[in-house]
Amino acid sequence: ALTAASEPGTTAVREQHRFDQGALEKYLSRHLAGFPVQPPEALTARQYSSGQSNPTFYLKKGFKTYVLRKKPHGPLLPKAHQVDREYHVQKALFAAGFPVPEPLLYCSDVSVIGTEFYVMEHIQGRIFRDLTLPEVSPAERAALYVAMIETLARLHSFSLHSLGLQGYGRGPGYCRRQVTTWKKQYDASAHVDIPAMNQLAEWLMNNLPAGDNEENLIHGDFRIDNIIFHPREARVVAVLDWELSTTGHLLADVAYTAAFYFWPNTIKQLGQGETLPENLRIPSLEELISIYCRCRGISTDLPNLHFFLALSYFKIAGICQGVYARYLLGNSSAENSYEFAEMVKPLAETGLLLSKRTSFTSDAQPSGTGELFQQTKKGQEVLLKVKQFMKQHVFPAEKEVVEYYARDENSLDRWTKPSVIEKLKEMAKAEGLWNLFLPAISGLSQVDYALIAEETGKCFFAPEIFNCHAPDTGNMEVLHLYGSEEQKKQWLEPLLQGKISSCFCMTEPDVASSDATNMECSIQRDGDSYVINGKKWWSSGAGNTNCKVAIVMAKNKNLSASRYRQHSMIIVPLDIPGLKLIRPLSVFGYLGKEEIVIISHVFLIQEQTNLLEASLPS
Repeated sequence: ALTAASEPGTTAVREQHRFDQGALEKYLSRHLAGFPVQPPEALTARQYSSGQSNPTFYLKKGFKTYVLRKKPHGPLLPKAHQVDREYHVQKALFAAGFPVPEPLLYCSDVSVIGTEFYVMEHIQGRIFRDLTLPEVSPAERAALYVAMIETLARLHSFSLHSLGLQGYGRGPGYCRRQVTTWKKQYDASAHVDIPAMNQLAEWLMNNLPAGDNEENLIHGDFRIDNIIFHPREARVVAVLDWELSTTGHLLADVAYTAAFYFWPNTIKQLGQGETLPENLRIPSLEELISIYCRCRGISTDLPNLHFFLALSYFKIAGICQGVYARYLLGNSSAENSYEFAEMVKPLAETGLLLSKRTSFTSDAQPSGTGELFQQTKKGQEVLLKVKQFMKQHVFPAEKEVVEYYARDENSLDRWTKPSVIEKLKEMAKAEGLWNLFLPAISGLSQVDYALIAEETGKCFFAPEIFNCHAPDTGNMEVLHLYGSEEQKKQWLEPLLQGKISSCFCMTEPDVASSDATNMECSIQRDGDSYVINGKKWWSSGAGNTNCKVAIVMAKNKNLSASRYRQHSMIIVPLDIPGLKLIRPLSVFGYLGKEEIVIISHVFLIQEQTNLLEASLPS
């Protein structure tokens, strides 16, 4: 049975944050729609161990779960911990379709649990406290960071009017207000004099951006550990912690999100994850900025970035000082609050260093070329080896391969290959130029591989030489990310070794398959088996005598889910009874490398196919 204690990232409610759970349950039963009266067991609460400001609690009553945010008890800094603002902005964003937990109830009556509070829905998913995301593959790590920055761009696409948040902020003068506010907050909580904080505040006030009059909704604390990701997909399902949200300059959010690229190596990331290692494979700062600007349709030239990075470090240093001050007062929300006193000085010094910079190449990748996208050192070395291999071995063999295929242009034996291709593949494998497309194996970044693919694209058969050719690359990526260990051993390993090939079956002859909702190929569970019925064409690679497996897209029309969530992909061995290869298709009179495939009453045991119940996103 599930219990409140099973919620990850929670502890028993700490003594200084305890409240009357019985009074809370009575209040919720009267005011929260859908709050369960039964079972008779009392409402239980656990405290989330993360967070340094407003304490957050996991509530459970029967099978219903909620999240509660409230003010800390005791004396507080002026205008801090305004949970009513959090509730207000989340309500507006939820109504607009932005991924936030649905806010359900706000209570201003401090007699209930001692402070104001609000209740929101509890969302299942993944929260990464360590910014290095060590538990996921390099490919997924990059995808999660991309999803994060795309979500920020989506937030910044809203106007205050469209959200109904006119008057949410305090009007023009955001940058001046930020410097003034955080200087006051710091002065009110400082326990020792730190000259770097005073110097940074002075520099910021003397270098305010011209025309400080932007009024846009900003989050104020947008970081990857304030995001809930889908349990299995690299997709944001909720953005949390809107305490610092206001209206102002959008670049403040961008800089705050990117601040970790310049984090001082003497301290941890706000006491959670360690300093980012130099070889961490995530998108570079240049890539994140490029993705953000593409999503918003703006130029990648971001003026005053140095100001907003310096402001971010001033703000983070002020937050750390405030956390330590609450520790001294005994009302801090985190157990490690005492550590924050030592962070203020190095953070302020980093802000001063950033204020003097005019170029911002992320520390995670080498700089110096002045280009937007930077290769890693390994990427540069592999690209050089690929270029040399192409020049010495691939290009000289091009004439022989072209002549070989020209003799059999319209032959049904077109899939046989000249011996030189197999010879070149063995040579490439021996030199380590193999499976370069897969970051988990090659250790290359997306930028690294993009430049390599540009080089191999100069010869039509070169990608196959390096085992980097479609459709095998896409199929191998799917198996790598979502396959079971048994499936990886049976299909992924021989594909990675180049011993077999594969095909992908999506397009169908009788419907416009570019819109997958039109698909007619069906999949239906029958006990421990699946039954598939359908016809596919343009199934690239199916005619290859070495093709042993297909990944087939089909849909279960009996599902009650929306038409966008009926699709699955399933592994189909090509030697299974009921599968027929009909004929190759021609393009402009020439036989192509595509086939018509009929799958009729194919029964597949569950152990072979547990991979692909991954639904397509809408």
